[in-house]
Amino acid sequence: MNISYRPYTGVPQLSGKDQDYIALKPYLKDFYNYTPTLASFADAIKDRAQYPVDRQLLHRVVSGSYDTFQPSALQQTHIAALANDRTYTVITAHQPSLLGGPLYYIFKISSALNLVQQLQKEYPDHHFVPVFINGSEDHDFEEVDHFSIFGKTVKWDRDAKGPVGRLSTDGLSAVIDQTAAILGSGEHKDELMGIFGDALATADSYNDFVFQYVNRLFADKGLLVVNTDNADLKRNFIPLMERELTERASESIILQTQQDLEHHGFKSQAFPRDINLFYLGNGDRQRITFDDNHYHIVDTDEKYTEKQILEILHERPQDFSPNVVMRPIYQEYSLPNLAYIGGGGEIAYWLERKAQFANYKVYYPMLIRRNSAMLLDKSNQGTLAKLGLTVQDIFAHEDQVISDFLLGTVSQDISIENELQQLQQAYESIATKAAPHDPGLEKAILAEMTKQAKQVSNLGSRIKRAIKSREETNVNKIRKVKDKLFPSNGLQERSDNFIQYYGNHGSELIDFLVDNMDPLRREFAIIEL
Repeated sequence: MNISYRPYTGVPQLSGKDQDYIALKPYLKDFYNYTPTLASFADAIKDRAQYPVDRQLLHRVVSGSYDTFQPSALQQTHIAALANDRTYTVITAHQPSLLGGPLYYIFKISSALNLVQQLQKEYPDHHFVPVFINGSEDHDFEEVDHFSIFGKTVKWDRDAKGPVGRLSTDGLSAVIDQTAAILGSGEHKDELMGIFGDALATADSYNDFVFQYVNRLFADKGLLVVNTDNADLKRNFIPLMERELTERASESIILQTQQDLEHHGFKSQAFPRDINLFYLGNGDRQRITFDDNHYHIVDTDEKYTEKQILEILHERPQDFSPNVVMRPIYQEYSLPNLAYIGGGGEIAYWLERKAQFANYKVYYPMLIRRNSAMLLDKSNQGTLAKLGLTVQDIFAHEDQVISDFLLGTVSQDISIENELQQLQQAYESIATKAAPHDPGLEKAILAEMTKQAKQVSNLGSRIKRAIKSREETNVNKIRKVKDKLFPSNGLQERSDNFIQYYGNHGSELIDFLVDNMDPLRREFAIIEL
């Protein structure tokens, strides 16, 4: 496997706000605390020490979650280290996407593991733990019920209600079988299907299934998978949930931050509510609102006084769930974290949180943009080579790629710019001669020039079409490889699932990604498999 890089500015599929944070545009400096560099962690470690967490609780919760999975030696070391006040985490997180979802799910984890390795070398007096938070409380099942492999969609067909992590595993066996059929005869197919099959056999819920297979993929790398849908962690979070219920400060704070960002053309990312907690007590995940001095559970007849809602909170904290606005506060309050690694969209909504963190007196972590990458298999490498194109060429718009390719297939210059210029000069010269004698004739000559220039331009287009017709087979190959590498003109990492690549390369793929996905290197990675 080989890796090369491309400046993010040369990746037009990335949003403007994403590009701005990658470039650390000056207008954003008030919305983050640390420049994402290895040296900045010295300040982050010093600052993080001022925000203690309940390490014994954390150790107990994480250790207990591994009762159903035999942790690797490195995982055991990391779990034990969580009780030590010189241990810090690096977090990435994602919804429990079906069988890993898009490629960036794996890229996130690899980025976190790579960064931890760097930190351990740079700051040997501390211990660093890579953590993947499985966002199992999300309730938008349609976002996690499918994935794409070899351009085909695999869907988990079932009814769903409430947090997706609490769903049963009904129907997952059919998903694994369908995936195996599509994967065909990859060298590592049986190994991978065994990972999913073993995870399914031991899982009591969808959350357990995700926990099991992510651990089976990354246990030897030391990754710890943490499920924050945990009664003990939520009990620990009661003081801040109580403040969110009674003070209801997040909404106004974030709206002000969003307004400040919008002055720079930075669109709002998350919609803050008066209360940024959900209620899970009815088996669903329902919003809580406050009006008429009562707390209402949306879409029900339930309403409570402040005293009543707080009594429920203290008795059953597991029945409350932070929404997208409070979730970052929850995870940073619960773990001794230094940095959060996320995609461009995630970083954008974290940039709206700094003042909110200050309000809750919670440490605001370093924000690190995860690696973006393209995986280039042998088939696509071969197609590009036969066409005389490089992978760098293929980043241009499809029409530009085709145009440049066609120009490269002819020996002579087919541009008609010189001819057009000569035509224009000739007509302008004639018009100049006619002007003193008949101004109307001058206008007629210039009008004729415009007409003739258009006809000549059409002839130039006909030449290009003739070449394009001759090269139709190759043009179609360009379109095909372009669509594979940029599905629907987007990034491959947002469409393809890792399974189709793991099937051919196995754990070697994971090893390469972890060794090379350096999130502090702000460039797009191109990986030739």
